[in-house]
Amino acid sequence: MLKYLQLFSLISCTSIVFTHPCLAQFRPDRPTFFDDGQRLMDEEIRRLQQQQTSPEQNIKPVEHPSQLLTIDDGQLRWQKYLFRDGGFSVWMPQGIQSNEVISLETTKGNIDFEVFATQPKSLRFIAAYSEPKNLPSLGNNQEILELVKKGIIAQTNFELEQEKSISFESSPGVLLEMKNNQETIYFQIYLIKEKVYVLAVNTKNNDYQEDIKGFFDSFRLLK
Repeated sequence: MLKYLQLFSLISCTSIVFTHPCLAQFRPDRPTFFDDGQRLMDEEIRRLQQQQTSPEQNIKPVEHPSQLLTIDDGQLRWQKYLFRDGGFSVWMPQGIQSNEVISLETTKGNIDFEVFATQPKSLRFIAAYSEPKNLPSLGNNQEILELVKKGIIAQTNFELEQEKSISFESSPGVLLEMKNNQETIYFQIYLIKEKVYVLAVNTKNNDYQEDIKGFFDSFRLLK
């Protein structure tokens, strides 16, 4: 279960045939592409400490779940991760971690994703990004989103229950809800400039809806 073979087998208990046996390598330690992110995180901690000791400053409201290093919401313990190469940050619960490069098979060729996952309790949280070199040849924005969506559906045994157009700072995206008889997977897919971003959560029940919303809402681009 912990050796994930495809981008979307990371969040599915379904057995999926993988296209490249050398791509998936489970790594329980902090991923190497967080090395610079950790430095930036330390700088943010120092800034927050300065703010806390200077109450006269005009401090902006915190983003969900918190701007602190970690926060316990009573069910999960959250940490902010910075993906420097991907140009974004997101809050994810602490748990078993994996980091790998995965190919999503589509009708116009494979799209390689850098994937990070955490698995707390019975949940799986995924943050992935890709910067396809052949992006212009994949079509316009909506065609690319449709291509990624169909690639996901083709590589899972889950049925598409709901699809909704969404956006992030005027960039197009799509929300997917997929189910089988035991689990639900929620996806948010964005196409921002020349990168494709995929956030996903797998859950076996509806007890964590606030946490799932918080995870999706915490997505930010690095300035």
